[in-house]
Amino acid sequence: MNRRNFTKALTATAAAAALAPFNIVRAQNNRLKIGVLLPKSGLQGLIGQSCQKGADLAPAVIRDWLGVDIELMNADTETNIDTARTRAERLIQNGVHCLVGPFDSGAAGAIAQVAEQHGIPFVINIAAAPQITEQGYKFVFRNFPIASELVKNGLTLIEDLFRATKISPRTAVFMHVNDTFGQANAKAIPTLVPQLKLTFRLVETISYDPAAKDLTVEVTKAKTTKADFLLLVCRLNDAIMLRREIVKQRWNTMGIVSPGSPGMYE
Repeated sequence: MNRRNFTKALTATAAAAALAPFNIVRAQNNRLKIGVLLPKSGLQGLIGQSCQKGADLAPAVIRDWLGVDIELMNADTETNIDTARTRAERLIQNGVHCLVGPFDSGAAGAIAQVAEQHGIPFVINIAAAPQITEQGYKFVFRNFPIASELVKNGLTLIEDLFRATKISPRTAVFMHVNDTFGQANAKAIPTLVPQLKLTFRLVETISYDPAAKDLTVEVTKAKTTKADFLLLVCRLNDAIMLRREIVKQRWNTMGIVSPGSPGMYE
């Protein structure tokens, strides 16, 4: 479905919802009410706040581009799956025509269940876990690559990086967060590395809690592998903590490379 047809379908959904709203009373108006769910507090708060700035720019752009008048109804998931589910329910009760979000794959899975139950479209703008859109849902749409696609593209670019810098690392230690997003990446990477015939091999895989306050043990374990470089799937706070610990332990690895995760670019 192209953008124009999707917009028409979404507008039609909004009109129908105003007339037959699942026993929820909604005032009729010409605005498309979009519920934006983001982790603006908690562990991923800084990233959620950054995403919110982008959402705040959208109504004016879409009004000029597509002629659709949008009202944002914002909600904070607090980096908590149960809260994401509750906030999605509340937004639907308050009359949203569509849900967008939520950055986190775990939260996205919970929101998808709520959206499907109520027949409200949910557009995933950031969440890579493939299982969210592999359950036959009719009201859940993906605007973000699944983990395997993200990792495949990232690993290919890593090989480009090696060629450009004229280095030839042979081994890597893979570290990843153990949340839904990290687990999806962890499932894809060991399969894709040999499949893509990459020049390096994984000598160790180490998972950790993104909410951990100390990653000394994990970095020590990674360092003892004597791997040429660190392949990292991380969030923001843990990425900062990891790099500080690497400096502290004087682990002189060739580099830290991510196949695609927010901790590095944030």
